[in-house]
Amino acid sequence: MTSPIAIRAFELTVNFSILTACLNTAMGLLIAIALERWKSPVSFALDAIIDLPLAIPTAVSGLMLVLLYGPVSPVGKWLSSHGIAIIYTRLGILVALLFVTVPYAVRALQPAIQTLDRRQEEAAWVLGAPTHRVWLTIILPVLRHAVGSAFVLTLTRAMIEFGSVVIVSGSKPMHTEVAAVYIYGLLENYDQHGAAAAAVVLMLLCAVAIGMEARLMMLLGKRRSTAWIRSEGEANHV
Repeated sequence: MTSPIAIRAFELTVNFSILTACLNTAMGLLIAIALERWKSPVSFALDAIIDLPLAIPTAVSGLMLVLLYGPVSPVGKWLSSHGIAIIYTRLGILVALLFVTVPYAVRALQPAIQTLDRRQEEAAWVLGAPTHRVWLTIILPVLRHAVGSAFVLTLTRAMIEFGSVVIVSGSKPMHTEVAAVYIYGLLENYDQHGAAAAAVVLMLLCAVAIGMEARLMMLLGKRRSTAWIRSEGEANHV
């Protein structure tokens, strides 16, 4: 676990997982709102497509990305002509993680969006509140627990992803080798003790992320309860 290759693999895993969680939480929120607020044939089709990464093996997802963005595909050739390479690069890892983990963000946010009271938003619009203020003061505070759950689910899922990443990354040590692929390489070399140690570290990282999310949500809940009690006391005093 102290070798430069292992340290670099875990650094890449944490960095890509955090980036994936941030992007997919924001994108999942927009997709979930679109699915719940705008009912159309397109939204129904998108609702079915969202579950596609869950319905197929992750290795198939990686193969699909290679066929779509590989150097011999039309899209891959067009990207290569513009100096963009996806397959066997770090960008390919990010694309694979985004594709595999987006259902976790969307499905975690949808139930919370269904419980939103549209009357509060409509009242804010009538009173002339700008869009960003409606989001910051009405929508996001109600969705804070769902957003936190979506972030942690996406983060932990990205940390342990193997099937799609091992295909699109090329598994180059110090460059595109993430923790799950590093563990698999140790097992292939019959280093079971090293693989077990790396697996424990990966599990602890996921546990720390879940614990931090639970603690943060508890603190936010206490802060919101304190603010509500204070406001109620001031109103009663008046």
